[in-house]
Amino acid sequence: MQSARVSPAAGRLSSGFEVAEFLVLDRKLVRKLVALARSRFGIDETDAEDLVQETALEIARSPALIASPEDYAFQVFHNRCSRFLDRRVRRNAMFVQPRDWEATPATDEKLDEKAIVRAGFARISATCRGLLTSYYVEGASLKETAARSGHSPKQVWKRLNACLKKLKETIGA
Repeated sequence: MQSARVSPAAGRLSSGFEVAEFLVLDRKLVRKLVALARSRFGIDETDAEDLVQETALEIARSPALIASPEDYAFQVFHNRCSRFLDRRVRRNAMFVQPRDWEATPATDEKLDEKAIVRAGFARISATCRGLLTSYYVEGASLKETAARSGHSPKQVWKRLNACLKKLKETIGA
């Protein structure tokens, strides 16, 4: 019988459950995944270990047969980390207060570009701020931005262009 610490045999297709078991029991692989999460994504160690466990559960539920268990584990873990960061960005974006966009008037010559853009944001409508933030700052797709605003992607695209035009007018660009 194969030891739990030994990788499933190369060249043999393994079930998701076998790969998940290998992932959980192989501490060296877990350390590699945690190090990847910390260096590549900036995720702290406890969250990274939780993501390893979630990755193992996701792999265990996989109906497909897996040819390269370690590569597959890295791929699933990488995707899991990306989704974790996306959720974190969206969760933090919900707590941005309107006063965060307020800035001093753009008449002061010492203002840097960031302050000028913030001042321009403070002068445009809340709808425009929301659309521009969602699409350009958070990196949401056009469909996601449209779903958030309750409009069609075509309408959102037109509104984004109009909002950009208004922002450019307010900052004098």
